[in-house]
Parts: sequence; structure tokens; C-alpha cells
Amino acid sequence: MDKFTIRSLELFSTMNEGGISLLQVIDKTISPMGGRLLRRWMVFPLKEQKAIEERLNVVEYFFRRPDFKALVEENLQLIGDLERIVSKVAVGRVSPREVVQLKVALQAIEPIRQACMEADNPSLQRIGEKLSVCPEVRDRIAREIANDPPLLANKGGFIRDGVKEELDDLRRIAYSGKDYLLQIQQRESEATGIPSLKIGFNNVFGYYIEVRNIHKDKVPAEWIRKQTLVNAERYITQELKEYEEKILGAEEKILVLETQIYTELIQWLTEFIPCIQINANQIARLDYLLSFAHVAQYNNYIRPVIEDSDVLEIRQGRHPVIEKQLPVGESYIANDVWLDSSTQQIMIITGPNMAGKSALLRQTALITLLAQIGSFVPAESARIGLVDKIFTRVGPVTIFRWVNLRLWWR
Repeated sequence: MDKFTIRSLELFSTMNEGGISLLQVIDKTISPMGGRLLRRWMVFPLKEQKAIEERLNVVEYFFRRPDFKALVEENLQLIGDLERIVSKVAVGRVSPREVVQLKVALQAIEPIRQACMEADNPSLQRIGEKLSVCPEVRDRIAREIANDPPLLANKGGFIRDGVKEELDDLRRIAYSGKDYLLQIQQRESEATGIPSLKIGFNNVFGYYIEVRNIHKDKVPAEWIRKQTLVNAERYITQELKEYEEKILGAEEKILVLETQIYTELIQWLTEFIPCIQINANQIARLDYLLSFAHVAQYNNYIRPVIEDSDVLEIRQGRHPVIEKQLPVGESYIANDVWLDSSTQQIMIITGPNMAGKSALLRQTALITLLAQIGSFVPAESARIGLVDKIFTRVGPVTIFRWVNLRLWWR
């Protein structure tokens, strides 16, 4: 199809304000990947009978197995946009929240893969064989990244506890400093026998231990006296100085360590990009075909018969877009079309303005197109001889409308 045909058939956009395109009618995809694949496949229909039949078989399988359909639909809603995530992994710009979404997607792929492997359909079995849950990726993300991380990595707080001992120590210092000081105070009080010992802080020499004069004879020799008060003396210890150095730069060091761990994880994830891309492609295919099953079920479409012939036979065909725009209670007037290369190569359609000439033209082309992208079609029955090209023009010419539709068989 050339760009004029795509525009005339209103596949993606309409020529009239407030109109509906074919894409809006048939796009019931759940994931962004499925939606993008649908747009690509609409522009490039299949021309091989076997490939078309394989798609139609999957759509029909969704009809016959509502349990399988429900399982796939439920898990597709959890997968998100794998293609986008993996592209951001490749350039190192993926956020912690997107990394967690990658883990969730891989978890959701597992039941889909199992169901496809057990399906009584060769196409679905091949999809199941190509899907990979990447358990090492899923497990490492679960082990290192928090379940609900911030959107941006520069905020910190997205690496789990237990990943790196140094990071855990810094967090205890930064976020549990008072508890740590109380532990030191209690320990030193018990060790020295000074019940009134307390730990404080000032801007001159930092953290200190204050001992009242009546207990100064119990002060260990390794403590360093820093200040003398009227009723007490203040000391520092090596442990307090080390703790002070840690706590003052703890938050900055925490962010550095988290960034380091996260960078190593992203670099490691790049090794799995090909595997995840295959997953994204196969999930998009499932989503695409599931969308056709939804459309066929809700719009009363039937499975077309695909033949390697020059016959186009449509019984009680309907325009897939116009029938959705009719007022409530009004049904579309169906039409029959018969074309072949021996008995009826040309159809001449006449009638007044608004009689439906353009609708029949587009309807025939759209039914043929739907059939060759693997969708069921709006008709009572349809025999579609494989078409190689579709050319159509629909436009006003002076006081009448001219239409032209050519279906080229190979």
C-alpha cells in the first residue's frame, strides 16, 4: 500500500474531524509494545498463506480457551513497556523504578511462558520456547533493589539492606545515630562504673564524653581530655572521632555507594539485552493477537478463509469503522462482493451522493487488509484470495464523487 491508500482507507487518521480510524477500532492491545507492533503490521500485511493461517489459529485459540485468554490478559497488564526499558538499559539511563518494573515483567512472563508451552497450538508453543524468564536477572534485582524505589537514582534510598556491609554501617550511623550513641554511652558507663556519664556534641571539638568531677578518677587513661567545666570534664575517644568522621559524611558516602552498586547492576544487565528484546517481541505478538480476539468477540467478526487464488468473495460484509459509529439501535446494511479473474474482474458501482459507494470501496479493502494481517473480519463469510497490493483513491471531483479500487493478485 502506498501512502495515498493508507490515507484514503483512514488506517491511522481520518480525513474528517471527529472521525474514527481503523486503528482505533481494532487496537485493544494492553502493552505499548503490542500497540506499536499493530501499527507496523497494519502497514505491512502478510502475503504468505501459511503465516496468515498461523496468526488466525492463535486468534481462534483465544476463543476456544477463555482460561488461557484470561491468564495472558492478566499477566500482560503487569509487563509494561519492555522495549523502552531495555533501550534505556543499553544507554545506562534506566531509573531504579524501571529496573523494578523489569523484574515484575519477568515474573509475569513466567506463567505466560508455561501456558504457551502447554497450549495445543504450534505457534503458541514456539512463542513459549522463545520466552525466557531470565531468573538470574529477576533474582539479582530482587536482592539488590528496593520494591518501591524513588523515580530518580540521585535521590538515593533504592539499594536494599544486606547488599554491602559498608553501606549498612553508614545507614545505621546516618539514620540511627542517636541509638548508636546511646549504645556507646551505656557500654562505657558499665565499663567504667560511671552512672552519670553522658555523650554530647559541640561545634568546637565534635562528639565528647562528659564526666562529673566526682567520677573523674574512674576515667580510663586512653581518653583524651578536651575541656574542663566547673563541675565536669569532657573527653574524646578514638571511637567517637571515627564515628564523627563517618556520620558527618555518611549521607554523601551512602549516595556514592548506592550509585556504584547500581551502576554495576546496570552494566551487568546489558549482557541480557538480547534475551529481553526477544521477550519483548514475543509478548508484543501475543498482545497483538489477543487484541484481535477481543475485537472479533465484541464486534461479531468471523474467521476468513485464506486461499492462494484470485477469488475475493465476501458475504454480508460490513465496514468495520462505520458500523461502530451508527446510532444506537441502527444496524449496518451489509453487502456482498465477488471478484475473480475469469467471470467478474471489474465492478461498477453507481448511485447518488451518500449512497455508500465509498463505504463499499473502503469496506472491501479493509476486510482484505484485516484478513491478511491475521484478524477476523466483519462479514457472514469471507474467502480471501491472497492480494499483493491495494491501491485506492477516494475524493470529490466537481459535483460527483469518484472511487477506484484495485486489488492486485500475484
